[in-house]
Amino acid sequence: MFNFPIKFISLPSLLVLLSSPAFLSYAETSSAQDVTEIIRISYNKSLKSLDDSRTSDNVMIYPEQTVIAPHTVGDIISQSTGVSLNGQGGLFQSYNIRGFSRSRIKTEIDGIPIVTDRRAGNSASFLPSELISGVYIQKGPQSTLYGSDAIGGVISISTQALDESALGITLQPQDNAQHIWARFAGESVNASVIHRQADNAQSPSHDLAAGNELSNQLNTQYQQQAATLSTEISWHDIDIFASAIISQGDDIGKSSSTYPNERISSYPQDDHLLSQIEFSSAGQWQVKIYQHQQQWQTNILRLNDDQEVSRRNLTDYQSDTYGIYGSKLINGTVFGVEWFGRHNIEINESEFSASNELAWKKNVVDADENTYSAYVLHDWHINQVTIATGARYDKISLSQQQQTKDDNFLSLSANVSYDLSANSSVSLQVANAFRFPTVSELFFSGETPRGNTQGNSTLSAEQSTGFQLSLSHQFSPDFSTRFNTYHYNVDDYIERYTLDDVRYYRNSQQVTIQGFELVNIWTINTQWQTSLGLQWQQARDAEHNTVDDSIPKALKWSLNWQNERFNVRQQLTYQFEQSEVGPSEQAQNSEFIWHITGDYQLSKQITLSMSVLNLTDNSYRASSDEDAAYQPERTVNISGLWHF
Repeated sequence: MFNFPIKFISLPSLLVLLSSPAFLSYAETSSAQDVTEIIRISYNKSLKSLDDSRTSDNVMIYPEQTVIAPHTVGDIISQSTGVSLNGQGGLFQSYNIRGFSRSRIKTEIDGIPIVTDRRAGNSASFLPSELISGVYIQKGPQSTLYGSDAIGGVISISTQALDESALGITLQPQDNAQHIWARFAGESVNASVIHRQADNAQSPSHDLAAGNELSNQLNTQYQQQAATLSTEISWHDIDIFASAIISQGDDIGKSSSTYPNERISSYPQDDHLLSQIEFSSAGQWQVKIYQHQQQWQTNILRLNDDQEVSRRNLTDYQSDTYGIYGSKLINGTVFGVEWFGRHNIEINESEFSASNELAWKKNVVDADENTYSAYVLHDWHINQVTIATGARYDKISLSQQQQTKDDNFLSLSANVSYDLSANSSVSLQVANAFRFPTVSELFFSGETPRGNTQGNSTLSAEQSTGFQLSLSHQFSPDFSTRFNTYHYNVDDYIERYTLDDVRYYRNSQQVTIQGFELVNIWTINTQWQTSLGLQWQQARDAEHNTVDDSIPKALKWSLNWQNERFNVRQQLTYQFEQSEVGPSEQAQNSEFIWHITGDYQLSKQITLSMSVLNLTDNSYRASSDEDAAYQPERTVNISGLWHF
């Protein structure tokens, strides 16, 4: 049996986490990172539930026990093999799974799909990491069962409060960061609240050019307040769960290498409200209704050669997301339906002169989107072989004023697993997937923090076929290894390209993404645990050119030491030189990235922690993105947590 801390399962989640006699009989656990990687599926006839896992490649991470003090979801998941940071950095840091990023990764919070229309992809940065209780990474071709936007994987985030109430504070002198939060865990009600803020950080000062005192300043400031509330009750054998999340962000810096000499970009406002109610009964059926309201704003100052403001562009964005889904277990087969709607998607843009006078104002996007889905899942068992199959049908319609774009897709998947012995297993996943173009890719034409961007209403949907072969072996009760190799062919790949300083979108004929991951986990003794992961991946188009967003080749080593009072965790990543990059990227040197965290249990109620990030004070960028800024200099933070 297994017990996921993810409490909130959406219909897209159910498509992979639903009903199967297959269940997780073995899990590798790395105490150094507290990462559980599910590596084998075996058959248990008695188990049949809506929360069973169908896939052989999942990773669960617990934020409170990660090696570094994370500010974003990207900081949390980038410690896993096969995952890296993407984009420019800062609080809106996005992430990359196996060379898939931006809108190719589906992000959920408490089972609610998060779609923000940011061209760099969803960062879920409006949810502070202190309020996160679990992050679940879904990799492998079977993520197709989550529908559009999941062609490369799924990040599921839970905010369910821990078992104990707590007060916490984190201080980081380098950028005057202050995080103060509280969690309340009651018998049927959980709640949490946080206020966090920080000034601009700096990159390592040893790279400062002579006479340029501001060249290492980073645009990473932020102010943010957030709160969660949830309750769970039972009524006439029906479990009822309801939750809400509210987040308000102000003056959030947009990190970029163009700061502060060319552009100064910020988000003066970033507000979100999410809520849901869910009804279920004994793992036999489930119905859920949810909504997400969001409103954010970007402010872009353009500077001339004399470092004076030449113009200012202000963009206002808002949208309302609604959804309802239901699933039912009938004679060993799961059936489900979902409606996912995004309405009042509005983007308005204004331009101001150097003297801050309004030059013009226009509506750039006024769109609505609806997706209707149905799916079915069933498993077969033949001797030692388990075949987990699924099918999903999606019908999508997107309208922008007088324009309408619609399409429909049928996604199929199969996962064949076989126990070679009591200690070894092998599995093969095969699936086809799709990604419908985003509203911004199709219709947005205007100024962004990166520059002028023009949408393309003729874009076709991406379609892919993916394969993954996984091998796992338990050498001893304390040492295990897992190897994944994968291959994706993506037709009509949507790429962004630059011409005369303007960014456009187009379909590339075909892109091939392939790679492998090797993870070894060793519990040396009760005090020492370690893990070592290796990732390699490449992505090329039909002309054999490298495309954007490849993850760097890297070794990731974690080491954990603990006793009754102390727990010391370190994460050392070696990124190999990255000379083959896409058209919107820059080459990267090889780098050591070293973080360390220590906890001291002062008493049963009080835990003190100290983290040192970028221990060697290296100069390295968040990613190979052409506008990626350097990461912050060596940073020390201290925190305290009082359980009551």
